[in-house]
Amino acid sequence: MRRSANRWRPRAGALLGVAALLLATFVAVPAAASERGADRSWASASTTSGTPQPTAQMRGADPLGGSCFGAPTTLSIWAHYDDDLLFAGSRLDDAIHAGNCIRTVFLTGGDAGKGPGYAAGREQGIMRAYNVMRGEKSEWTSTDVTLDSGAKVVAWRPTDDDRVTLVFFRLPDGNLQGQGFPTTGDVSLLKLANGVIPSLRSLSGSYSLTWQQIVDSLDALIHRFTPATILTSVPGDSRKWSAGDHADHQMVGNATREAWENAGYPVDLVSYAIGYQSENFAPNIEGDALVRKIDAFSAYAHGDTVVDKCVNYKSCLAVPRFGAWLQRQYARTDAGLFTDDGP
Repeated sequence: MRRSANRWRPRAGALLGVAALLLATFVAVPAAASERGADRSWASASTTSGTPQPTAQMRGADPLGGSCFGAPTTLSIWAHYDDDLLFAGSRLDDAIHAGNCIRTVFLTGGDAGKGPGYAAGREQGIMRAYNVMRGEKSEWTSTDVTLDSGAKVVAWRPTDDDRVTLVFFRLPDGNLQGQGFPTTGDVSLLKLANGVIPSLRSLSGSYSLTWQQIVDSLDALIHRFTPATILTSVPGDSRKWSAGDHADHQMVGNATREAWENAGYPVDLVSYAIGYQSENFAPNIEGDALVRKIDAFSAYAHGDTVVDKCVNYKSCLAVPRFGAWLQRQYARTDAGLFTDDGP
């Protein structure tokens, strides 16, 4: 059943009540007991020159950033650390340059079965990319936060910019078809959603989530951030527009759709980015917008061995498939998920 838009009424008094409730349940975990501390291989991953480094201090009363009063907030929810850059990079870049707040959530650690070193490189890469979009080279600070759902997330924020927060769940990458990887027990979001497994354990092993707990976590973040826009991947329920996409993308789209419906969020403020199949459509990102998109992605690519040959405009466009995705960006409305017109 589709929720009506008039259930979402973020009045000032109501927002204060929601904020108080969620702040009571978002608990900053001491560094010694942090998720990264539970698996030292996460913390000890090597860094490279120019990589944003964590600082020790906790940022403000709310490490997640909360609502961005006085400016619109874009909440984007993705499976992997480059999904936002590839499939909605220009929209996020435009929002940052308009002075808006960005709250970006990543559900998996993007490990691709390659272990914590690879995943950590991608995390560092996504922070470099956001520095490029912001036009800054600042350090980032991290805070371990426990949500009421039981999820132990890590919130990263630039030391000089409260407008940007990246939230990492660090669940296992589920592989292209949702079959999982042997190194992480052949688990995936798809298997979780389909009831093949009862819960999904984080890469560090510090917590497990059921499908409903994932949805509840996203529901809580929607209320916490009170976004003007939600961006995410096309849900797997949209067979036409998710065809050929990564199973993790499809499941994150499904979970986000359930979450905003549960939250009573306005349907017309939700946008679903078309993933892998966008390479089949006409290029629609060009000129300065393409230059900026590539600049951000190449900063990220330095930390990802799959695409580290992307170092400048020409070389990035030459990377198979990724070059095509960089030149394209298509999205569907909720109603458009189940129609054939388009793209």
